[in-house]
Amino acid sequence: MPSDLTEEALVARQDGMVLGEVEACLKRLVGEHEFVTEIGRLKLKPSHVVAAVSKERPVMAGARRAFESVAGLEEDIDVHRNSKPRWWPPVWKPTPAEWRCMIAMVGVPACWFALLLSFGAHLPAPVVVLSLLIVLPGSIGCALFGLPVEFWHRLLWAAVLVRLAVRVPTHRWDQRQELRDEVLRPALRKWLGAQTTPSFDLVLELRDADGLSLPAGEGPLVRTSAVDECAREVNRRLPGAVGLAGARGAGKSTIIKRAVGNEFTDSDSAPMLGVLTSAPVRYDARDFVLHLHACVCRAVLDFLAHPGDRTGSETRHEWARLHRRYLFRRRAADVSKAVHWAAAWLLMALGFAGLAWGWDGGVPALVREAAEFTDQLWANAQGVVENRDLRGGAAVLALFFALRGAWGLAWVVLRPLLNALPRLVARQRSPTGRGPARAALEVVARQHLRTIRFLQTHTSGWSGKVSAPIGSELGWTRSLAKAEQPWTHPEVVGRLRDFLDLVVDVLAVGMGELSGIVVAIDELDKIADPEEAQRFLNEIKGVFGVRHCLFLVSVSDDALTAFERRGIPARDAFDSAFTTMVHVRPFTLAESRDWLAQRALGIPEPFVWLCHCMSAGSPRDLGRTAIALHDLHERHTGELLLADVTRALVRQDLDLKLRAFTHSARRTARSDTDPPDQPQSLIRALRDATTADVARLLPLAEDVWRSSRSTPPTPLAELCAEVACYLLFCQVLTEVFGGDFGRVALARVARELGAGESGGVAVALAAARQHMAIDTALAWSVLGEFRVALGAALSDRSAS
Repeated sequence: MPSDLTEEALVARQDGMVLGEVEACLKRLVGEHEFVTEIGRLKLKPSHVVAAVSKERPVMAGARRAFESVAGLEEDIDVHRNSKPRWWPPVWKPTPAEWRCMIAMVGVPACWFALLLSFGAHLPAPVVVLSLLIVLPGSIGCALFGLPVEFWHRLLWAAVLVRLAVRVPTHRWDQRQELRDEVLRPALRKWLGAQTTPSFDLVLELRDADGLSLPAGEGPLVRTSAVDECAREVNRRLPGAVGLAGARGAGKSTIIKRAVGNEFTDSDSAPMLGVLTSAPVRYDARDFVLHLHACVCRAVLDFLAHPGDRTGSETRHEWARLHRRYLFRRRAADVSKAVHWAAAWLLMALGFAGLAWGWDGGVPALVREAAEFTDQLWANAQGVVENRDLRGGAAVLALFFALRGAWGLAWVVLRPLLNALPRLVARQRSPTGRGPARAALEVVARQHLRTIRFLQTHTSGWSGKVSAPIGSELGWTRSLAKAEQPWTHPEVVGRLRDFLDLVVDVLAVGMGELSGIVVAIDELDKIADPEEAQRFLNEIKGVFGVRHCLFLVSVSDDALTAFERRGIPARDAFDSAFTTMVHVRPFTLAESRDWLAQRALGIPEPFVWLCHCMSAGSPRDLGRTAIALHDLHERHTGELLLADVTRALVRQDLDLKLRAFTHSARRTARSDTDPPDQPQSLIRALRDATTADVARLLPLAEDVWRSSRSTPPTPLAELCAEVACYLLFCQVLTEVFGGDFGRVALARVARELGAGESGGVAVALAAARQHMAIDTALAWSVLGEFRVALGAALSDRSAS
C-alpha cells in the first residue's frame, strides 16, 4: 500500500506540474494580438478562457506527452539522489603505493605553500604561477591513484547530479515552446471557434494566416475514427499486424508517422520503439527483409546510444563519423599551429632578452635577469616606465613575448582537457542506466548490421619449407578458407524474428524501458498491380506475429475489400496477413473544419466549404488548398471576397490539371474504335480551357463528354470522361461560390439534393469530386443533378 500511495502521489505531482505549465502558457497566449481581438469580440474573460481550455482532455493529454521527458528527467534526479554513494569505504586498508600517493598528494602542496611563504617575496609572479601549474596537476594525479574508488564515485555522482539539474530548466523551456506551438495554440483556436456562432461572411479577414502554410502532415492531428482505431491497436497488450487502407492522400502516412513517434502510446505506458520504412515499387523480398532488419538494428542502436550520439539514419551516422574525423584533423592542425606560434613568441622573447641583458651568461642568466626585472617592475612599475630606457623597453617586450608563448603552450594542453571534460561527464550514466544486458544487445545489433552489409571471408593457414641435402627442397603448404554463405529467404525471416524477440525480451520484458516495437511499412499501396502487392505481402508476412511487436502496413482499397470478404472460401494474402484492417476515410466536413480551425482563427463557413469541396476531404489536398489560400491572402492587400478567392483557387487548380491532362492525351494511343481526330480535338479543348473563363466551362465540358461516349470504352474515351467531369466540376464550383448565392439559396440547393442544411452543398460537391476518381459516369450524373437543384434555387429566389 505505501508504494501505491507513493506512486499516486508522484502522478498527482506530475499532473499538478503539467496543469501549472498549461495555465502559464495559456495566460501568455491569450495576450497575443490574434487572440485578444477574438476574446474581446466574444466578450469573454481571459481567465475563463484559460480555465476552460486547460480542462480539455486532448489539451492535458498533449501536455502530458510534451512534458513526459521533463518528468523523466526529474524522476532520474530523484533516483540519482536516492543512489548516493558513500564518501569513504567503512573499512579501507591502503596499499603502500596508495600511502605514498596520499602522502605526496598532501605533502607536495604543503611544501609548495611553505616555500611560497618563505621565499615568495623574492620570486617573480610568473614563476609562482608556473610552479602552481606544475604542483596542482601533480597533486591531482597522486589523488587519482591514492584515494579510494568510493571517493571518486561520490564526486562522479555529484557531477552527474549537477548535469541533470542543469538540463531540467533548459529542457523545460524547449518543451514549453513545443507545448505552446503544437498543442495550446491550435487548441485555443479550435475552442474559440467553437464558441463563435458560425460566420457566413463572404469576406476573408485573417489576423494570422501562418498556420495555413503548414504541410498537411505537420501540425496538430485531427482525431478521426481511423486515428482512434490505430491508437487502440497500438495500446493493445499483444498487438498484431494492422493494415491501413484508404485512398491516396487520405492520411495513412501521417497516421503511421505519428504512431511510430509514440503519439498514440498511453502516457502511463513505456514508449514504443518505432521503425519506419517504405515498401519498394520494384522489390526482392529477401533484400527488403534484410533492409527491414537493418532498420531495426539502427533503431535499437539509436535507442541504446547516448542522446547526444543518436543519428537516426545510416547517412547521419556516416556523417557523424566523418565529422569526428575531420574535427580531429582540424584540432590537430590547431594544436600544431599553436605550438608553432608559441615557439615564435618564445624566440622573439629570447631576442629581446638578448638586447636587454646580453648573451654573456646564456639562457640561465637571461632567466635570472628577467626575474630580477620582474621584481623591479612589480615594485615600481611607474619608475620603470618613466625611465624610458631602451633596455627597459626591450626587457618589457621580452617579458610580454615570454608570457604570451607560455600561455600558448599551456592553452595547447588545457584546451583538449576542457573540451573533453563536459563530454566525459555527460557520458556518465547513473548506476542503473546501463547494464550488461544493454551492452550485450548493442554488440549483437552491431554484429547483425555488419553481417547484413558485408559477406565476411576468413582465411587462415601456414606454410613452410625445409632444405634437404644435395640441393633438394621439401615443402608443405596448408590453407583453410571459410566463406559464410548468403542467407536464404527463410533464414533472413528467421534471423529478423529472433532479433525482434531478443529486443523485446531485453528492453520490454526484462528492463521495462519499452512497451513494444512498432514496425511501419509505408507506401505499399504504390505497387500498382494488386497481384504483385499480394505476392510481396505473402513473402514478408513471415516476420509478423512477434510478441509485443505491432506491424503497421499502408495498403490500397483493394486490400480492404479483400479483407472484408474474409470468411468466404476465396482467401488471399491480405486476409491471412492482417489481424485488423483500419479504413482511413477522407475528412468529413466537420473534420475539415477542425483541421482549418486549428491552423487559423476566424475562417467563415463559406470558405471552409470551398476548401472542403476542392480537396474532396483529402487531407493532402486540403493542405495544398490551405497553402494556396495562405499565399493568396499574403499577396492580396484589400478585401478578399469569396467570389475572388473561388475564381483564383479554381484557376490555379485548373491550370495544373490541364497540363496533366494534355500530357496524358499526347501519350495515350488511339484505338480502332476512337474517332480519327479525337486526340487532336481533346488537346484543342484543353487548350481552349486554359484561356476560358472558369464560369464558362460548360460548353467545353459537354463537347468533351459527348466524344467520350464510345462502346466499348477505350483509354482515350476514359480520359475524355475525366476531363469533362473535371471541367463540369469547376463550372459548378464557380457557380456556387463565385456567384451571389447567399446562405438561404444554398440551403434550398441542399434541400433539393436531400443533403440537409446549407453545409450539405459542400458535402455533395465533395462526394462528386470523390466519384470522379472511381466512376466518371456517376460523377457526371451527380454534378448534373446538382446543377438542376442550383437552377431551381435560383428560380425560387428570382420569383421571391
